[in-house]
Amino acid sequence: MANGMTGLYVGVSGLHSAQTALNTTAHNLSNMNVKGYTRQQTSLSTSAYFKIGQGATQEKAYGIGVDTIAIRRVRDELIDKAYRQESGRLGYYSSQYDALTEVENLFGEMQGVTFEDALEDFKASINELSYEPESTIKRGALIQMATSFIDRASSIYKSLRDYQTTLNTKVDNTVKRINELGNTIYDLNKQITRVELSGERANDLRDQRDAALDELGKYAKISYQETDNRTLLVTVEGMSFVTETTVNEMGTELIEGTTLLRPVWPVFNNRTVFNDYEEITAINNNDIGELKGLLIARGNAAASYKDVPVLPEAKDYAQGAADPQYQADMAEYEKKADYYNKYIGPSVILSTMASLDKLVNGIVTSLNDILCPNTTYDSATKLTYTDAKGNTAEIPGYEVITAANGTVTYRYSVLDKEASSVGMDAEETMGTELFSRNNTERYIKVNVNGEDVYVFNTKNEFGNDSDYTLGNLGINQEAAQHKEKIPLSLKNDGGEDMERAMAMLDAWDVKFAALNPSKYAKEDFGSFYSSLVSEFATTGEVLSDMVDAQTTMANGYDAQRLRTEGVSSDEELQNMIKYQQAYNAASRYINVVDQMLEHIINRLGG
Repeated sequence: MANGMTGLYVGVSGLHSAQTALNTTAHNLSNMNVKGYTRQQTSLSTSAYFKIGQGATQEKAYGIGVDTIAIRRVRDELIDKAYRQESGRLGYYSSQYDALTEVENLFGEMQGVTFEDALEDFKASINELSYEPESTIKRGALIQMATSFIDRASSIYKSLRDYQTTLNTKVDNTVKRINELGNTIYDLNKQITRVELSGERANDLRDQRDAALDELGKYAKISYQETDNRTLLVTVEGMSFVTETTVNEMGTELIEGTTLLRPVWPVFNNRTVFNDYEEITAINNNDIGELKGLLIARGNAAASYKDVPVLPEAKDYAQGAADPQYQADMAEYEKKADYYNKYIGPSVILSTMASLDKLVNGIVTSLNDILCPNTTYDSATKLTYTDAKGNTAEIPGYEVITAANGTVTYRYSVLDKEASSVGMDAEETMGTELFSRNNTERYIKVNVNGEDVYVFNTKNEFGNDSDYTLGNLGINQEAAQHKEKIPLSLKNDGGEDMERAMAMLDAWDVKFAALNPSKYAKEDFGSFYSSLVSEFATTGEVLSDMVDAQTTMANGYDAQRLRTEGVSSDEELQNMIKYQQAYNAASRYINVVDQMLEHIINRLGG
């Protein structure tokens, strides 16, 4: 025990330590409901001992009280790291699940107003027409149902494009928020360094920095470490983000040919943040971050039926699998399938766009080709026509055929007049399609050697390629306004073309395409749509399970953090009582020492 005046220091150190502990307890209680606050704890230790001699077995020394070593935060860094990783993985799967739910709602399968109804109603109108192909009422019903079908499909496709734009905005906002968090961490680094290098603890500032790090971990895959000068260095997706001297902010750039944004690192020569060719799996530990999930769900461009490759069948070639053309087509298919699997398939928006467009294109082209069948026409010279401006122009869309002797032939697709039916009008109009492309006539009529030839047109009136794809489709107004011109009558007033009307109905049972490269079997229109809906259900179930699992994981780690870091009012009140008693004990000790010293001085003075 300390002697003389030194004894007072023991009591004073007890008062100071107890007062510090009481202040820490009060701080904990006042911030108990503050999100992100970490419980603080006062660490105490004995002060230095003074040696006053040497005994037979040990040194003789006395202490001078207690010291406050630190006011530390009660925080487990390993749990923090695990929480941030799992919350990032939750953000990745949640963003994709939300997108899938939005797409499902567009088709109305869960709301009772389904796209399938439009399909079935359209098919039913064709079925009714097959009994009376020349009935004006039945033709009117066909136009009405066809209009409803194409409007519904176009509306869904447009909504997919709009939602893609919405996700693009989310990507932009997420990148901005990541940069804001980076700057917040950088500013807090400077404040923490300034406070702690002066000998104090910046616990509340560290809580703010950890909260920013928690949020950053939801958006991207991060790693971090603290330097000796209390600066937290952060990397995002493997690139240096927050350094000791700056924040290497993330930026965006337009993907060529689109209005969509791609995250890049401007300070690293616009290097892309994410590798397009990277296979994303839990095994690779790269299925992390809401930003990556948004990008995958959104995709990098709009998609159409052309993005769904068609598997060539050897039976359709003269030499089977040995046919050089089959081998070339197979190589092209594998190339397109690889592209689909990398860029289209993983995106719920793009895969839905491509599949829906594939279905609509299949229906539209099948019915149009039945009403307006095409054949080939070979010409020794390029065919020309006079355009709307009176200029002579080449007819586009020909194929160049070179014979063994070097002779060049230009092959066109033309209306097969021999196989065509006609309208009920007096002119017996041919070539009136049911669905048309925007600003594009189906045929260009030219006179060759005194004969009218209807050449299939591949470009619109502006000279751009035109195809039967959603966004460029509508009901042929010529057929809608003049139903009598729909070619379902036999030539020379031969009556109704029952066979052609029935062929339109039979087209619904033709297996026209597979949903995607992972499904080799071709399907008819109805089963194709059913497979599309089933794909939603399967993918949705997988994503839902992943979201549930990751929610459980993230919440589990967060609860574990709360047990470690959270403030318990009962525990803090116990500490308050304990430190109040310690304060009182130190006060009484000082009084005793004071009285003792006064007694000794008075006695000696007397």
